[in-house]
Amino acid sequence: MPGLMHHLVQYRIRYAVATAALLLVSCFQLAHMAFNGDINVMFDRNDPYLIRLQELHDTYEESAYLLMLVEPAGRDVFSPEGMRLIQTVTDKAALLPYSQRVDSLTRFPHVSVDGDSLKIEDSLTSASDMTPALIARIRQLSMDDPRVRGRLVSKEGEVAAIAVTLAMPDNHLKGILAVKRASRILRDEVLSAFPGASLLFTGELEVENAILDVTMDDMLRVNPLVFATIFLLTGVFLRSLMATAASIAVVGAATGIAMGLLIRIGFDINPITMMAPAIIMVLAVADAIHILTQYVLYQQKGHSAVQAMTLSLQHNARPVCGTSFTTAIGFLGLNFGDSPPFRDMGNMAAVGVLCAFVCTYTVLPAVMLLVPSVRQPRPLALRGLMRRVARMAVRMPPVTLLLVLAVVGYLLVETGRLRVNDDLAHYFDESLEIQQSIQFARQHVQGVEYVLYSLDSGQSDGINDPAFLHKVDDFSHWLRQQPEVVGVDSYVDLVKDIHQAMHQDDSAFYRVPDRRDLIAQYLLLYEIALPEGVDLTRDISRDRSSVRLVVNLAASENQTLLDIERRADQWLLQHYPELRDRGTSQLLMFAHLGTNIIHSMIDGPLFTLLFVTVMMMVGLRSVRFGLLSMLPNVCPPIVVYGVWSLLVGEVNHAAAMTFSICLGLVVDDTIHLMSKYVDGRRTGLTAEEAVQEALLSSGTAVVITSLTLVAGIGLLSLSHFTVNDTMSLMLAGIILTALVFDLLMLPALLMWCDRIKGWYPAPVNQVKLQ
Repeated sequence: MPGLMHHLVQYRIRYAVATAALLLVSCFQLAHMAFNGDINVMFDRNDPYLIRLQELHDTYEESAYLLMLVEPAGRDVFSPEGMRLIQTVTDKAALLPYSQRVDSLTRFPHVSVDGDSLKIEDSLTSASDMTPALIARIRQLSMDDPRVRGRLVSKEGEVAAIAVTLAMPDNHLKGILAVKRASRILRDEVLSAFPGASLLFTGELEVENAILDVTMDDMLRVNPLVFATIFLLTGVFLRSLMATAASIAVVGAATGIAMGLLIRIGFDINPITMMAPAIIMVLAVADAIHILTQYVLYQQKGHSAVQAMTLSLQHNARPVCGTSFTTAIGFLGLNFGDSPPFRDMGNMAAVGVLCAFVCTYTVLPAVMLLVPSVRQPRPLALRGLMRRVARMAVRMPPVTLLLVLAVVGYLLVETGRLRVNDDLAHYFDESLEIQQSIQFARQHVQGVEYVLYSLDSGQSDGINDPAFLHKVDDFSHWLRQQPEVVGVDSYVDLVKDIHQAMHQDDSAFYRVPDRRDLIAQYLLLYEIALPEGVDLTRDISRDRSSVRLVVNLAASENQTLLDIERRADQWLLQHYPELRDRGTSQLLMFAHLGTNIIHSMIDGPLFTLLFVTVMMMVGLRSVRFGLLSMLPNVCPPIVVYGVWSLLVGEVNHAAAMTFSICLGLVVDDTIHLMSKYVDGRRTGLTAEEAVQEALLSSGTAVVITSLTLVAGIGLLSLSHFTVNDTMSLMLAGIILTALVFDLLMLPALLMWCDRIKGWYPAPVNQVKLQ
């Protein structure tokens, strides 16, 4: 090992040039960076609920949708101004790129009878038709029709919704951007023509738009801020311009090489994987700080710059290598999760950590020794603090340690009470327009939260079978009785509407006809009367064997969604097992993702814990110390999750995935401190002396790296994507808590165990640890 470190320092320029060449090649790959704004990227391609949703979309030719919410200045939709506003937005929405169909109060097919034939007409054909009598009729029709009231107009008549169905092109990203540009122009034109009105957008296209905006914001605002902050802290703590320059060089090389390699492999960028570059930067500077801190200490002892660098590389080789691999393992533990972007982020960060380890040894010596300091370096900023911490640590009574463990035990119980809740609407910061739009939609219209069912008759043209429709109607009736359900819409409702209209609107005929041929005739008449561009492909399958049910819900909490899904499945199994179908929707997919993530909270951390423990045993060459080292690393996440449970009560799946990451991160400080402690004991120091030596020599670097990590990762909470916000806050809290445990609890634990008879089977200066 000493020979290798001497070789790296002697030929540092060659290694730095080779690394720079690799960085240059990698940078060319950044031009091929791909952005993915599809919200379905959160799920595996073989996810059964995603497959079911895609199959349902294929069966019913479901396209993407954009929901426009309009509120007139007078807050009265059924006023001349309100109707003109809705008509204007409806007409302009029909001209949006890829627009297929527009549903609104002024363009909703109403069924009436003209002699023996059906007549279907929109509420308004032009603005000139807008008379008080017609507006009053539209109000009555809208408020009486459950497919309109609460969906295309709020129950109070203050807000209207315009639903735009779009057929997106193969180049989905291009299509999203085109629709976004056109819809913003539409809004500007409408609001200019109708002062005081408001127009908001929501729907799956707007969610994907928001994801793209958040990703770009993280890349252009948050990541540069993280970059600047960690180097500002490095300069303040190390008090050296060259140390800061060396850190920048290591971080730049490691991040650029890692991202270029990852993009070459095929990783794309989304709001989750966008965290990877910032994480790589923070972790890369942590390795550099350990080398630079020890370099300064050796110079203060009188060594030349070259000698100090060689000794520092040698001194930190084992702990830096160990921390790099344990951190990488922590991120690789995310592969046990059910969310692909988190797996990708974990793999990207793991590759970046290993690149940072290599660049630390190939770039840092060359840059730091480019202008060797001839002056005695100033003492490190935290040197005095570490002396006080060392004195406090050796004097800590065992009862304090027991009290801390008791508190950890209590918080462990609280952690078990955490609820996992994944609400798509809460994925975005409240300052974002999409979040405001979703909340506005939830307050005024139904259909924002829904579950879809596809009920199959088992035969072609089976949707005309009265027995089948009665079964669908029974299921719809049961669903409407559930407290979570605010509405159910299906083809059966249309059949009953037509049947009633064909009998002079007698409410006694609002039911499913008993004759199959009559239902088929109704369907034929209805399709003939439909205006151009409007059909039933969203409600019935191509071969007319199945119908789609849209179940609108009032709540979107995970457990609520899973409960209604379970009850519906049991009802179908008990009454009509031949129609049994598990509901699906993005909302339900996120609910199951949040539930399934519980397994990753167990499997991933267990894998990480086992691997890290083995690494500690090997690195410290001691089974006892390896096992002992895990206690101060397991406690911090328990503390943070327990406090989170007390203050918040629930987490999303991102917070659940944090557990595996933190185990790989917090062990870094323990490795450095315990390595120094064990080395001190092996050289004959007492337990107190070994603790003080470990804190004075490695404690400074541990504090600097921990505070830098907390600042860097904590700044990721500035992301408008609350998944990243939650993960960064929890990670920063865990790292900060782990620092306190490593500086105070770990020394007390080491000295306490040192008093146990037989802990050292031989004299200290002769012992070979187990």
